[in-house]
Amino acid sequence: MTTDDKMLEAAFAQARTPDIMPSEAALDRIMMDADSVLAEAAPVASRPKQGFGALILEAIGGWPSFSGLAAATVAGLWIGVSPPAALTDLSAGIWGATIEVPLLESDMFAGLEG
Repeated sequence: MTTDDKMLEAAFAQARTPDIMPSEAALDRIMMDADSVLAEAAPVASRPKQGFGALILEAIGGWPSFSGLAAATVAGLWIGVSPPAALTDLSAGIWGATIEVPLLESDMFAGLEG
């Protein structure tokens, strides 16, 4: 065995020794200290009751996230109602011919020009 192996064996032998437990007096002092800290703890302040809208707003990340969602919603609605010509050509190339469905029975009453 080389000296490295001997040092390694000594380290392993030391690691195999049973763990040293603290004395009962030390454990008693730790528990007394924990009890005194718990007795001095301030009461937890309760949060004010929030409405459902405030909870949803908090869940999505607040006003910055809500503004991003609003912008994406408006953009999606805009693209859905008046799609650009390139998007129409792309969808026609992928899915085939497009089908237009009138909002009312006649487009004449809808006021949409195509």
